[in-house]
Amino acid sequence: MGQCLFCQNEIREILTLQQLFGFGKKDCGTICRACDEKLPRLAGQTCCPGCMRPQAAPELCEDCRSWGCRYPELTIAHHACYAYTGVVKEWLQRYKFQGDYRLAGAFTNDLQAFQRAHPKGLFLPLPISLASYEERGFNQCEGMLKQAGIRYVQFLGNQHAGGKQSEKNRQERLLTAQPFSLRDGHEKYIQQEIILFDDVYTTGRTLYHAKTLLYRHGFRSVRSITIAR
Repeated sequence: MGQCLFCQNEIREILTLQQLFGFGKKDCGTICRACDEKLPRLAGQTCCPGCMRPQAAPELCEDCRSWGCRYPELTIAHHACYAYTGVVKEWLQRYKFQGDYRLAGAFTNDLQAFQRAHPKGLFLPLPISLASYEERGFNQCEGMLKQAGIRYVQFLGNQHAGGKQSEKNRQERLLTAQPFSLRDGHEKYIQQEIILFDDVYTTGRTLYHAKTLLYRHGFRSVRSITIAR
């Protein structure tokens, strides 16, 4: 059955008769049931309809109202799979900052489910800066899409030369200047539905930089997804 990516225990699953005799497709598991049950899923919780921040009422949070006033031309809507806490935070940090590349496939099911829900969408992972790439050796978002077998394009550049986003406080994040630029060849994708993909949504500043850049260059169908919020 394989080993769980997180706890390394063997994954044991009960197969249906259809799966047992080969009549139905059975995807190989990547996470055992015990670890899966620890995941802080946002689906089914009361969340902000704009960014999926967990809250008491299903209305736009203060941040999304602020983004709406600042960028009235954009649709304020984002999808996130999990709360950025507990095991999800630990696993993403292991993957992203400690280079545990095995974990690139941990959220394959979530990404594939989103792709099935938006079959016409074309994934565009947010690029990291040259300094981050040289230190890390990989783009964490591209790695997850590759492991999920999801086709993506990359026509964004990242010229950010300041400190890491993960080391900034909220106010410093919000004041970050536009880091992205469009590469040659982006024009052929203007009529397509674009799905921006990042690992974590914190303030929304990075995704809104990307969304506004695309909008100003003619893209009109842009949505976004992150693993965590």
